[in-house]
Amino acid sequence: MTFRLLVTDDLSPEAVDLLDADDDIDYDVVKGLSPEQLAERIPGYHGLVVRSSARATAEVIAAGDTLEVIGRAGVGVDNIDLRAASERGVIVMNTPGANTVATAEHTMALLLAMCRNVPIAVASLRAGKWERKKYKGVELRGKTLGIIGLGRIGRRVARRCRAFGMEVICFDPYLSDDRAHEMHLERVVLDELLQRSDFITLHAALTPKTRGMINRHVIAKMKPGVRIVNAARGGLIDEAALVEALESGHVAGAALDVLTKEPPDFDNPLLHMDNVVVTPHLAASTDEAQREVGIQIVKQVIDALHGVDFRNAVNMPVVDGHVLKELRPFLSMAERLGSLQTQLAEDAITKVEVAVEGEVIDDYIKPITVALLKGLLEPVPTGSVNYVNAPHVAMTRGIVVSQTTGLHTTDYPNIISCRVEWSGGKRTIASTLFSHDEPRIVDVDGLRIDVIPEGTILVSWSRDEPGFIGKVGTLLGDRGINIATWRTGRSGKGEKALSFISVDSDVPDEIITKLAELAWVERISKVRF
Repeated sequence: MTFRLLVTDDLSPEAVDLLDADDDIDYDVVKGLSPEQLAERIPGYHGLVVRSSARATAEVIAAGDTLEVIGRAGVGVDNIDLRAASERGVIVMNTPGANTVATAEHTMALLLAMCRNVPIAVASLRAGKWERKKYKGVELRGKTLGIIGLGRIGRRVARRCRAFGMEVICFDPYLSDDRAHEMHLERVVLDELLQRSDFITLHAALTPKTRGMINRHVIAKMKPGVRIVNAARGGLIDEAALVEALESGHVAGAALDVLTKEPPDFDNPLLHMDNVVVTPHLAASTDEAQREVGIQIVKQVIDALHGVDFRNAVNMPVVDGHVLKELRPFLSMAERLGSLQTQLAEDAITKVEVAVEGEVIDDYIKPITVALLKGLLEPVPTGSVNYVNAPHVAMTRGIVVSQTTGLHTTDYPNIISCRVEWSGGKRTIASTLFSHDEPRIVDVDGLRIDVIPEGTILVSWSRDEPGFIGKVGTLLGDRGINIATWRTGRSGKGEKALSFISVDSDVPDEIITKLAELAWVERISKVRF
């Protein structure tokens, strides 16, 4: 298959060479597209590569009738409607490591330029002035730096600032005390960071929760004379509040590589204040970073389109290729388990509970749950369902999904169990793998069974009495339908029996009706895999 790829910005020659070398990729480079123009252009493309200028809005994503993956050549994905992409089943990926060093170094450049008044002093000198006393600066040594967000960039900034003799404290709600201790950093709550820091640098992602996190209320808690650096995302700071604090002197200085609106309006006060250093979003703009970010995103998009790897996908439950390879048999089994539950349910499923147990899969309940939902939803006419949008599709159908424990009723290793509920009923089914890659259904509502979930299978609940197997064999044989395997689990001799009857060809509905009319049968269903 040939994949069509639309690129909206320049790529490094090395990245273009990768596209040229792949015989399955047909690409176009079209720059300067507005969202409206991109929506007109995107139909027919399987992949889209953007930087920060192009915006993949909900309208763009909706227009991408064959769109499978959007690659962001950079870290932030705020120019991509992530929710719309996830709902449509479009993978979104970024390149978080490609520009890490460049951004950390630019943060240091901003920090030092602000402390020593470099830009305004240069401008003064070029205007023919010599104002040494006016632009006296401050040192970093002995000061306290507060880092908000200790990801890849924040960690590198911390190491560099410690080398300048700074005390470094950090706030990150996702960082454990043990991990902070390993990095020789002091982890504090946000209020303590605000009160102690002489300098604050932002390295958080822009989310609805973090947008405007540096506002009047937060600035008021900061130490008087604090200096703020932001090379992450402009939306993290309430710019009007920052201007007020800079004018009052509560904030002594700011160094910004990003602004809420880019390019900014020329009358933005931050562009004209002597105690503010502003650069035009240059953090990732080094030759090395731009080359690497292009190479990485092209490799990632190509691998995603080929289904090989989904690394750095921000809306996929499994992104690491090695993990995906190890989990793939379990994910396939989970899909079949979900499909079986839907096909056997006597009404629309309203609740799904998933449990996993085993050395191989204990840490991967999230992707296994997503795979199970994909299998559960595919037999239902809901449109295309994949690993990206399965949780959303389940939510829109009113299905309550939870992860639980205690569903396992068997002693097999690496068990996946699922209990579903519908109006008036529920069922629990457990599955495992034999020989690492052979899926098996091993338990249904406490009845031991050994079933390979493939092909066409008749599932019957009946009384365990003589004559049943012979009668079913006769009915199927008369229509030329061969029984491949017959697996039975029973609660006891002469009691309830559950049969999985695998057949070599389809069973017409009238035969199903005749089987259901047999005196032994309580219920019979046909399932397909």
